[in-house]
This record gives sequence, C-alpha cells and structure tokens, in this order.
Amino acid sequence: MNKVTTTSSIRVDRREGRSIANAAAQKIINPFSSLILKPGNPQPCGSPQLTPPSKTQGDCSIEESQIANTWLYTFKTLSKSGRAEARHRIYYFAGGGFRGLPEKEHWTLCSDLSSMLPDYEISLVSYPLVPNSPASTALPHLERLCDALVDQARREGFRITFFGDSSGGNIAIVLGLYVATQYLKNTSDGPCPVEAVMAMCPATDMRNENPDIDVVEAHDPILSRKVITEVAEGWRAELPASDPRVSPIMADLSVFKQASIKVDGVTAGYDTLTPDAIKFREKLAECGVDGDWLQWEKQMHCFPLLSAFHIHEGTEGKKWIVDVLKRNVNGSRV
Repeated sequence: MNKVTTTSSIRVDRREGRSIANAAAQKIINPFSSLILKPGNPQPCGSPQLTPPSKTQGDCSIEESQIANTWLYTFKTLSKSGRAEARHRIYYFAGGGFRGLPEKEHWTLCSDLSSMLPDYEISLVSYPLVPNSPASTALPHLERLCDALVDQARREGFRITFFGDSSGGNIAIVLGLYVATQYLKNTSDGPCPVEAVMAMCPATDMRNENPDIDVVEAHDPILSRKVITEVAEGWRAELPASDPRVSPIMADLSVFKQASIKVDGVTAGYDTLTPDAIKFREKLAECGVDGDWLQWEKQMHCFPLLSAFHIHEGTEGKKWIVDVLKRNVNGSRV
C-alpha cells in the first residue's frame, strides 16, 4: 500500500508490507551481519584508488580520473554515445561505515542509474576512509573536491546532485551543506551549482541518543546501536558528536532552502539509523526545504541496493529514486 503525505515542503511516500523473498533475505543476512560489517584492510590517507568490477551491468564502461587528488569512476553508457555532454551529474558516495570500499552492489547501482537516467552522468567518488582519514582530515579533502567540481560545473554548464547511502549519505548531506554555505557567502550570479542531494538511509546524528533506536534495533537484521556508535566514534575521532560537520542534523538546514537545493531521501522501518533520519527530515520540513522521501516499513538498511538481487522492494526502491531524479531534471516537484 502506498500513501503520499505532504508535510510543508516535504512529500513522504509511505509504503508498507514485505515480500517473502525480502523477509527471507533479512533472515539469511542476520547471522552474517558481523562478517558483512567487518572492516577490510585499512586504506592509506587520502582517496584510495579503486578496482572496478571486471564485469559491469548492461552496456556500461567505467572511466577512471582524478580531480583535486580524488579518484572518480565515471560510468559511460554506450546508448548515450553521440549525445551532448550531460547537463546534470551525480557524484555517488558509497556506504561502508566510513571505512569500507564500495561493494559490488554499489557499482551495480551506479551502472543501473547510468542506463536509466539519460540526462545524468554518474561518477562514483572514492573518498578518504578511517582509520587513516577521519572526518577532521577527510572533510577538508572533500571540500577541496567540492570547490573543484563547482568551478568545473560553472565553466561547463552542468548541475550537480550529491547522492550517497548510509555513511555516504551523511557525506552527501554534509557536502551539500558546505556548497550551499559557500554559495550564499559568495552571492554568486546564477543558481547554485548543486541542485539536489539524495540520501539513502543516511547517518544524520553521530550522538545516537534517540531512544527509538532501541525499538528499531530489535528488528534490524544488520545494524545495532553498538555498531552505529562504533562507526560514529571512528569517523568523528576528536570532533564532538554534536559537530554539524559529522552530525548534519545539528546544522542550519535553512541554507538548503536559501540556495534552492532540494533534499530527497529514503528511510527504512527496520533500520536503526531511521529514527534520527526521520527527525532530520522533519527538521528539513521546518526549514521549508523542498524534498521527496520514501519511507518503507519492514525494510532493512539501504534496501534499494537489494535490486542487484532482483528482490521486489529493492527494485521498487531503485525505481522510486530514478523517478525522483528524473522529476528533478524536469523541474516537477509533485
């Protein structure tokens, strides 16, 4: 059952129910959650160079490049060949607890987005990871990347969407706030180069004090209060948990409205990050920020990534994201 509700400037598509395949996937994943979340080998300081999967979905190829000492992996779809350069570009930040490299499901999602969104160019960003690059060093690095992307966008005439899942969703929001603040300070001519942020099951509050976390934790097949607290402490390091650079819920979110940046997102009923993400969404509404959000009950953390396994809710979640991104290009907000 779908039900769209509007709270001020935020529209929420509320869905319920869970397929048998989805319930089975959650049951299978649960015993292996500690293995799934186990950190890989520590990466060196700065942006790690990645190895894309040997096979990509559909007719995509992947081009590697560097901007501001940051590795980017841009998906080139053969069906787009011969077209003019995309006037809209998505920079994707994959989740992984601020410490893990992109998984196959992230590459697959970016490949799918490239095929399904003819008006966008998709680039996966390799951002600095803990333990060698906590927020205090990673964020200045990423701010330099933002400055370079903004300059390029102004020169070449394209608009930017920051998109991320989980910890990557946190980074997408934080970088959106950074660009909005810089734009308002400089009072530049023309629209803000960043037109939207899309956050899938984002980490929005490193304090993790919300009592509803304990209610949801009982149903979450992969995350727990212990896990999200450990991840938060690793990322913020010496920064206080209330610092808006790591907890965007503490930021002045009105800058999104002032810069005309739309903030869209996805939340899941069986995800311990959802209680704070809902509060974040409500704060966006209080500030009059425009946005579309999908709230799907009984779904696990980052469930649209399950589209890689052809699970119904994953496919529908991905389709919802694609539809919103298409509407963003066409200027339709309803």
